Amino acid sequence: MIDISILDKLSYKSNLNKSLKNTLRKFNKEDIMTELLDIREFYEKNQLLTTIKFDYRIKSFQSSLLKYDKYFPSTELKKCFNDLLGFRIVIDNYNELDNISLENFRIADMRNGKANDDGYRGIHLYYQKSNRHYPIELQINTVKDRIFNDWLHQELYKYVSNNNIGIELRKKYDDGIITSLEDFKGELKKACVI
Repeated sequence: MIDISILDKLSYKSNLNKSLKNTLRKFNKEDIMTELLDIREFYEKNQLLTTIKFDYRIKSFQSSLLKYDKYFPSTELKKCFNDLLGFRIVIDNYNELDNISLENFRIADMRNGKANDDGYRGIHLYYQKSNRHYPIELQINTVKDRIFNDWLHQELYKYVSNNNIGIELRKKYDDGIITSLEDFKGELKKACVI
């Protein structure tokens, strides 16, 4: 896991002079967009990230803008931008988390799917130093789930909005029908025309 002291150092404090628990409508869009660019720069220049053994990504400005448009006006700013910095941590078994204190994290347990299931599986932990700091996301997956989630992201999410296709592919993956990216693509073609 990543030490809380490191997450504290990577936490970006907002300059919007409001709690990030406020909904998007309570902020000026231009101010938010400027801050998102500042956050990207902060992370791109942050040498501490190079010392962490886990994969990470900094959300693109374009993806952040799409999220803003999707969630405006009634979503809290901290929930809209809860993954500007995200780590991917792969574990052998989700039970490994049982021995780790998670009291400083908000937990989204998707081992059995999301509320609006699309085939994705995992656990997301969100660390937020204070209500004026942007959350940091830790995506935790087993090796098996990470492989399938990557295929979903590469081949499906950007092109298909029907969640039932992801659920169908997930079942075939769990049943051993899909065992490779080629299998995934073949079953995807059967399920829909892209």
